Amino acid sequence: MKVIGSAAKTAFYLKKIHGQYPSWKLLYKLKCKSTENELTNLLGYSEIKKNQPVVIIAREQFSGVGQNSKTWVSPKGGIWLSAAYPIFSNEFASQIFNLSLGIKICEMLRQENINVCLKWPNDIFFGSKKLIGFLPRVITRGKEIIYVRIGLGMNVLNYTPSEGISLSKVLQTKNINQHYWTAKVLKAFYDSIECNKKKEYVIKSANKFLSKNFLPSGFCPHTWKIKDIDSNGNLRIKNETQLKVIRRF
Repeated sequence: MKVIGSAAKTAFYLKKIHGQYPSWKLLYKLKCKSTENELTNLLGYSEIKKNQPVVIIAREQFSGVGQNSKTWVSPKGGIWLSAAYPIFSNEFASQIFNLSLGIKICEMLRQENINVCLKWPNDIFFGSKKLIGFLPRVITRGKEIIYVRIGLGMNVLNYTPSEGISLSKVLQTKNINQHYWTAKVLKAFYDSIECNKKKEYVIKSANKFLSKNFLPSGFCPHTWKIKDIDSNGNLRIKNETQLKVIRRF
């Protein structure tokens, strides 16, 4: 990786954590409207190459969009990125991609003694507050999956709304290296692709990390309870008489 500036700092930790492979193309923006838009534009005129994933990282984005088109608050101090990883296969299990990524982020954080949980389908919580959110997508050509991509936001040193929490508050320190954590996130993205073919392991791990405190909107917590994640990656909830399957899409 021939990079300079902030990208070079992330590349240093990525190489230290991950080794030589894969050869990431790292692009930094001081400020942008949305890293998702930036990545879409980049891939629109420059096709993704085999063995060269690409990531765009912004110090700040001012028009980020999260799940269900909600505003994604992205001030300075957080990790805001969009990444694409080449697949070129029709065997990738796209229906559990959000879970394979979720469990690898949970594993990564728990290795650092940060006791997080998975809020189905694509949020990482510390206690009752959101630490990381991610939006996974699968890009196809015919039946072949060309690449997978994610938009991800991680609260690190930034101000958060009341429903969120920053890594600095979790660790009770402001001495946090954002480049190190960016590299850790990219390694988790890579690991999620590597483990995607191990469906049984992904589902079992997802249920281990699953928080049962956050019902999908529209369901009363006094009547409905989360049961588990089924073998297709769907959330199952139950009451005294019914079992419902909630699909991600």
